[in-house]
Amino acid sequence: MKMKEYYEEITSKLETLYGSFDADKKRFKNSPNSKIARDLGYSDSQFSRLINGTATTNEYQRTLQNVNRILYIRDLENSAKNINPKDSNRFTTLWMPFALVTSVLLISAIFFILNKDEEESLEFPKDYTLQWAFETDFVNPYTKLSELPENCDYPCYRLQGEWSLKEKYKVPLYVESNGFHYLAVASKMYTRCVTDESANGELLEGYEYQQHEIWFNKTTAIIKKSGSDQKESTVDMNTYQSLDLEKDDRFVKIATINTFFRNQFSLTDSIRRNGQVIGRELLRIGDDVLSENLSPKEIQFIKKKLTNIANNNLEDFSRPINCSASPLPAVDYDSVENGSLMSFECHLTTNNLPIGYVKTFELDKQFIRTKCRSAVE
Repeated sequence: MKMKEYYEEITSKLETLYGSFDADKKRFKNSPNSKIARDLGYSDSQFSRLINGTATTNEYQRTLQNVNRILYIRDLENSAKNINPKDSNRFTTLWMPFALVTSVLLISAIFFILNKDEEESLEFPKDYTLQWAFETDFVNPYTKLSELPENCDYPCYRLQGEWSLKEKYKVPLYVESNGFHYLAVASKMYTRCVTDESANGELLEGYEYQQHEIWFNKTTAIIKKSGSDQKESTVDMNTYQSLDLEKDDRFVKIATINTFFRNQFSLTDSIRRNGQVIGRELLRIGDDVLSENLSPKEIQFIKKKLTNIANNNLEDFSRPINCSASPLPAVDYDSVENGSLMSFECHLTTNNLPIGYVKTFELDKQFIRTKCRSAVE
């Protein structure tokens, strides 16, 4: 299909959602372009390129997939109107997990364990499908206040929403050579109550997009373990955790990693977390950038090690996580609000070596901000 054909099909299908299209003004009758951009999971500038005919073929292909997905879910919603009211609860229970699973599969289709240059990556947000699944009018996977039990005993309801990584953390990578480090930079996680597996509100799931980086220490210093009597150049673990790699000339960023992760949180008098990677993408920093800080010999060495990391070591990071329980983010679940934290002490085993780290999520956009009022009071 040619670029023009993609453009015409996209605008035609968008007309069924947003009204007639003015080809001169590049606008739709019933919605501003900014809202359409959000529904598609694009920035305003990206949608501007699309609607003005200056985007790439890949971007038009991706947009057409998004539009078809939205139309498909709209058809499902229209079909729901014909369901007997007695079966409406059953339809919601069946359809919502399906919609989320569909989104997960679509996202996982985007992420692969790759080893390519960063500049080869396309210019669309890595988390666009995740954002689309939780931030558009077409899909609302959250449990609403009106759907809670009469006694309001439903711990997960105020934990629903958007979370972010409060603080960066890092772990050393042991790849038969010293000096490689795995830095967690940021994450965006959307959480919702799992109604189809738990009727009491004690199960929360989180779909998380993670951003990581791999850094190389030119001095190849070893991270000192407790009780170690190594004579080689070492860095104490406490000192290591306080290092700012971006401001330390000894460290060079050599790759970025995009990860999609599914969390599951069990809610009792504390919060237990488990989960697993769905997909991951590794992108090398280009040789031209690396050459500003590294010699050709070092660059070749790093590229070889990154291939090993992508093919072998990232498998360790794909295993189910092992974390201690987090204290409650508030005095009780009804008191959770924006700014509340979930903090987990976790262990990752890589190359048969256990490494500890702390991951803390902060609630940024709470879905339900009103406390449930029990009808039995």
